[in-house]
Order: sequence, then C-alpha cells, then structure tokens
Amino acid sequence: MFRFLTAVLAGTFFYVLISLSFGRDGLWASGQLREQRQILSGRVDEIKKINNSLELEYTALKKDPDVIAAFARKLGYVRNGEKIVKINGLVADDQFYFETGTPMKYVEPFFVPEWFCKFTGFLMFFVVYAYLCLEDIKQKLSDFRDVRRGRAVSGARAAR
Repeated sequence: MFRFLTAVLAGTFFYVLISLSFGRDGLWASGQLREQRQILSGRVDEIKKINNSLELEYTALKKDPDVIAAFARKLGYVRNGEKIVKINGLVADDQFYFETGTPMKYVEPFFVPEWFCKFTGFLMFFVVYAYLCLEDIKQKLSDFRDVRRGRAVSGARAAR
C-alpha cells in the first residue's frame, strides 16, 4: 500500500507542477498575457492621443473660418476674387492622411496541453511504482540470499 500511495503522490505532484508552470492557466501563459496587456495599454494611450488630436482638428474645422478656408484651399477651392497659380514640376499633396494607430492582432499564448500534463503525471506514477516494486523485490532477494547462506535476518528486515 505504501508503494502505491507514494507513486500516486509522485504522479500527482508532477501533474500539478507541470500544470501550474506550463499549463493553460499556468505561470508561463500568465506571463505572456501580462506582456500582451502591457503592449495593449501602450497602444490604448497612443490611440487616445490620436483621438484627442483628431477631435481638436474636427473642432477647428467645424468652427474656425481660417482653418476651413485653408482646408478648402488644399482641396482646390478658392474664394471669389482669388486666383490659383499652378507650378509645373511640383507635386500637389491632395491626399490627407490621418494617423489612426497601428492594428494589433491577438496572439494566443503558448502552453502545454492538458493531456500532456496528465500523461506526465501517469508516467511518473508508473515509473515510481515500478522503481519501488523493483526495490522491494531486490530487498526480498537479498533477504532470501542471506537466509540461504545461513545468516539470520534481523527483525526489522524480516517484517517487510
């Protein structure tokens, strides 16, 4: 019974150790998720700054006549009485680019599957149980050899 319980304890210990360290909810996967959270927090701050900048631009375009006029000129509109001079060789920047942030894809954390943790636990159970059985057989063979040679077996060793 002692052998069996010791083997069960060893198998359970290895299962728990591997699950806590490398399992789906283990320390390794949690560390990966913490790193992703820090990266996302930085991205959120970056997007908030971009949002504030765009809100200021929107407010200015909505209310400030000078900004509206400058924006209209970039689009090619003119006021009454204004004239446009186009110079050959210069490229007009008609495109407006607004920074919107960098898209980020969620990355699933890497972890050891549950079946591997259980398999390792069972494997350790069988290895420890086999080792303890072999040690017990080895001890009994040693005791048997001692009895055959005529040596007395001590009480503690004979009780096993």
